[in-house]
Amino acid sequence: MTVSINQQEIEMFEGALVKHALLRYFVQNKFDKSNIKEVVVLDKYGHVVDHDAPLSENQQLSIEEA
Repeated sequence: MTVSINQQEIEMFEGALVKHALLRYFVQNKFDKSNIKEVVVLDKYGHVVDHDAPLSENQQLSIEEA
């Protein structure tokens, strides 16, 4: 399945959670993985999404520092 974080497409496995997509996003962009817990995840409408929430096909997310 494909999701996007900050307009960057990421391939994920079925059943993945937001935290799995964050990890892949951080690794692909060579960001410090220890900062994952510090980010706030927002959906395309600006609502906060929990890190343990399931992902769906073509979901669009953005991240902000807490």
